[in-house]
Amino acid sequence: MSALGYRAAREPLLLLQDSVFRVRQFVQTLSPSASDALRADPYTTPVAAGVDRETEYVYCAAPARCFVWRSNSPNPTCYEFRAGGDDGRLPHVVILPRPLNESAEPAVLLASPSGQVRFWDVVSDAFTTADADIVTAQLPLEPGEVLTAAARIDPSQAVFGTSHARLFRVHAYVHRGEHHLAHALYSEARGLLRRWFAAAPAGHTEAITSLAVGPCQDDALHVLLYALSARTVQVWRVPLAGSGAAANHAKLLVADDQLHKTIASRAMYARGARYSAAASAHLSLLASAPLGEGRAVVLYADRSGEQTVAYGLALVSVPTDGALTVHQVVPLEYAAPADPRPGAAPRLDVSPSAPHVACISFDDALVTQLLSDTAGTVEETLYLKPGANRVLGACLVPVHDRAHTIRWVAQTSTSGVLLVDMDISQAEQLALDQQPSSPQMHASRIARLQERLEKVVWFGEDASNPLQLDALPATLDTGLLQAAAENLSSDLVQGTLACMPPSVDLRTALGQRVACAKRLVGLIGQNGYLMQLSKTSRFQLRCDAELLAGASDLWRFYDDSVQSGATAHVLPAAIHAALGQSDAHDAERHFFERDITRTPRLLEALLARVAHAEAPAVVETTRLVLALRFGAARFRAEHGEAYALEAAPPVPYEPWFAHASSIELLETLFRATLPLLQRPERSAKPTIKHAELRTQLCALAEFAMDTYDARIAFLDAAARDDTSDGAAPALDATRDAYDHARPALLHPLMEIGRADKAFSLAEQHHDYKTLTELCFAEVREGSGKRAKHAHPALHEPAEVRVEEYLDRYGMPFADELYQYYIQHGAYRKLFEPQPEHATLVVQFLDAHPQYSRMAWIQDVLLSRFDRASDVLQRCAKDEREDIRAKHAMLSLGKLAQLATLPDLDAQLADASEQATLEAWDDALDLVHVQKRLQHKWLDAALLPNAQPEVVAERVAQTVAPQLAERPAVRAVFVMLATLLLSGQVASGEDMMDMLALQDASYAVPADAALSDFAIAAQVYVRIDASRERKEAALALLWRRLYLQDDWYALSATAQKTDEGVLSEVRSTVAFATVQAVLANESTAPVLLSPEQACAIPPPSVAMLAERFSGLPAAQLEQLHAALQDEHAALTACVHETKLGAFFAQVLAQPVPDDAMAEDRAELADEVDEDAFDTYRGQSVPGGAVFDEPVDEEALV
Repeated sequence: MSALGYRAAREPLLLLQDSVFRVRQFVQTLSPSASDALRADPYTTPVAAGVDRETEYVYCAAPARCFVWRSNSPNPTCYEFRAGGDDGRLPHVVILPRPLNESAEPAVLLASPSGQVRFWDVVSDAFTTADADIVTAQLPLEPGEVLTAAARIDPSQAVFGTSHARLFRVHAYVHRGEHHLAHALYSEARGLLRRWFAAAPAGHTEAITSLAVGPCQDDALHVLLYALSARTVQVWRVPLAGSGAAANHAKLLVADDQLHKTIASRAMYARGARYSAAASAHLSLLASAPLGEGRAVVLYADRSGEQTVAYGLALVSVPTDGALTVHQVVPLEYAAPADPRPGAAPRLDVSPSAPHVACISFDDALVTQLLSDTAGTVEETLYLKPGANRVLGACLVPVHDRAHTIRWVAQTSTSGVLLVDMDISQAEQLALDQQPSSPQMHASRIARLQERLEKVVWFGEDASNPLQLDALPATLDTGLLQAAAENLSSDLVQGTLACMPPSVDLRTALGQRVACAKRLVGLIGQNGYLMQLSKTSRFQLRCDAELLAGASDLWRFYDDSVQSGATAHVLPAAIHAALGQSDAHDAERHFFERDITRTPRLLEALLARVAHAEAPAVVETTRLVLALRFGAARFRAEHGEAYALEAAPPVPYEPWFAHASSIELLETLFRATLPLLQRPERSAKPTIKHAELRTQLCALAEFAMDTYDARIAFLDAAARDDTSDGAAPALDATRDAYDHARPALLHPLMEIGRADKAFSLAEQHHDYKTLTELCFAEVREGSGKRAKHAHPALHEPAEVRVEEYLDRYGMPFADELYQYYIQHGAYRKLFEPQPEHATLVVQFLDAHPQYSRMAWIQDVLLSRFDRASDVLQRCAKDEREDIRAKHAMLSLGKLAQLATLPDLDAQLADASEQATLEAWDDALDLVHVQKRLQHKWLDAALLPNAQPEVVAERVAQTVAPQLAERPAVRAVFVMLATLLLSGQVASGEDMMDMLALQDASYAVPADAALSDFAIAAQVYVRIDASRERKEAALALLWRRLYLQDDWYALSATAQKTDEGVLSEVRSTVAFATVQAVLANESTAPVLLSPEQACAIPPPSVAMLAERFSGLPAAQLEQLHAALQDEHAALTACVHETKLGAFFAQVLAQPVPDDAMAEDRAELADEVDEDAFDTYRGQSVPGGAVFDEPVDEEALV
């Protein structure tokens, strides 16, 4: 027995209350013997108990003795009676009231299973009557027959059922001042009973398990008696004592052995099974209760399940003749394992007036089932906590002071008496609202489930509560649970719980609400429903609980400030502003009782006041805000794991602390507090200590960053969920603000000597950029005074910190670190990492194509020459700004390519390797041509220090004077010359134009092995362009070549010898160029005859626009017209001169050896030497340190 079993309570203790039920516990001080009997182990010592509805006396019967006491007395007298039981079987107890005197003690009938009946006129006779004086009687039982059930008919009569389906009446009466017992067997004349049971031979041996007596009939002289066996029902019309009817006038109305089959068929149909005789054998009738007007309720058990027994109710009517009629079968949701212990059978009671409520007391639960004609059926179950406690007996008693209320009194083994009050009208209305046709169905189901949760979170705190309140159904609509939990959480914040009493102790009340919020999530979690709730719902529950915890700490801080006499005017003023009530009475207490949800408005009010506040007001506001946030943070740290959420989950729910005004308030307080530390004279109050200011500043920075994270998570989810049109712009703005806020919040912590907090916050929020800056920042002198708080990184050099962070965070930190190195010119730091971090450098360079021009250095350091060659090739191809850098990249790339060939001579014989190296040579050739042309033009211009545009004009005048008559072509030539002379990279088409547009005296110098036209052909075979553009460029080259010579003069061959004509042809630019082109196997295929050059049209305007994308349309049209003029001029020359014949003569001449190879080698040597001269004395990326300047002009 619990400790409460020995402590009497004058008033019942409230265990549970909602709109339908009120459960109270009445603990009595009983004698040790009675308490031991109640607590007896039913497996070793069977015990039967019950509560009499009229006298409200409780009895507890054991095999040897029986105890009786009043159930409504805190210190009752326990009367002990010798039971006279035999063979360890339990006696049957009947309490006989005194109808003429309600306060008089009742009489007691005890009947042993063998049929011995003992009678005490009053319970107090247990103390005075000797065994020899006890009134007794012996019922005439047959051999092997025992008593199995008992019931009271009226204050002087009792009826007993036997194992042979017989009924005995026992009548207590007074004759000549002495009490006597008379007994008789209920029987029906003319053998009717025998006739009824003739078809069932076992019927007369089937034990009666339950007896129920109905209310008086219309004549007030008879009652209906229901006798149930496992498969049969007997209904008797029994006369009352003193009615003048003889005892043997009891009449058997119905003896039905078909009711069992009917109920079994209906029950199996209800669960979707077909009826069978074998299956019906698993169903048995347990108890019955009359409803009046010839109706009754039958409780049945279905043992067809493998592990549990199911129960149900059957509503039947009793006709004047014939079989019982089943109107409705109501399966119960309650189910339990089979219990073989004696006295474990459930008991059934039904409320007397409509709408009826069936009350079934099981060993571990109290079940109510509403039986309403209009509202249908609604089941409610109250479970006892698992353990030794169990329900021993129960009954319904009238409640005189409250209409539509029934009271169910239940005696438990260890928890005293449970008083269960049920509001039937509220239950019926609830059933109506939950019908599918009701518009309030969904809301009503949510409200009822919310009440169930509320009972747990409020009444479940007391561990001594015998009710099991924390068990939710195994199957539950998650949507309903989610809505109910959210509503209950909101009610907790608003302080509107129905069961929460008013309190003047606000500290305790807030603490209780925080505890309720904690128990709410614990209840959902322990029942396995937590992860079925959405993240949004769980986040709302956590935010509400954190808000309550923060408000509790805020009120405690404010209350302590008021009690200590400190100035506390900031919070009241802000609360009045938040509530919009300037003169509200006790607004502070009202806010914490009912308006905590307005905390965001309170923070806005604090922000409005702190903008221009003095130092004391700033400090006080900071204390208030930190009290609120610290309380919430502490709750999250202690109980946050129960919600299975990350710190800032990405859900479309805006928490109370993540409004934009909250961020602004924290940053404003941070900026206002910082000068108080930097300039102490601004702190007017000497009570403001710098240690507190440092702590406040660190906390403000921490909470500001937390708030940024939460707001970004909310806006990100809202933007993805399309729940807000302005979420995406707000998200971008908040992210930008956060990027600027992090260093602004963390760097000042270094200045005030709290580098430990700065590092910790940067690590916590994964702000690797600021963390990198902190690693190389100078720690303020004097910060060592806080050695006990110092971050481990403070005692280490920057290099060691960096290595530790690289080990801990890997690539995310490395990405910011290496960008920091590049921005500060620390290339040596970048390219000389620890061996274990070399792969991080490679990953960084791979992830940042903008740094590909230096990625090859790391590849070379790692001897990955193939990657270095590929990187340099890509960079050189993309290079457009610096011809020197491209030349260096190509040269280094070729060297890296050669480094991949360990056996150079053998691998150079491979055709694929030769093709790869030739591709490098081709690219270098293009660079050589451009640099040679650049040097040549610079020498021709004689303007060493002039701007490229000026030099380009001089070059056009000098090397291409003939273009003065073709302004459109000259403009393009000047543009390309400017690009070339400024050191930018020209395309192959551009170089072909520049080479072919020169005057013959410059294009074909006398001392050159190749003309510029032949070099242009060499360029052509190396360019990478579309087929159409290459064809147009080739035709343009040969047209301009053929137009260089005066074919009209050469065609005037009169008075000239053949040798003279041939000599003039040999002296032409075309002859020298064609001979050079044919001498090289790579350029020979690109030779075009004049006729072929005329057959290819000039490039279209679209093609010109694609190539010269920056030129205006008018200039493109002019250029296109000039090119058409060139085409027309060559076409006319072909038709009007002997150009075709001369070209044939040129082709007939012997072709000299290839002079290009020697010239190219000479040119390469010259240009390579120029390249080395250009880069001599410059730093190579990767060779610099922090304090050494680096020249990135060429490669970086």
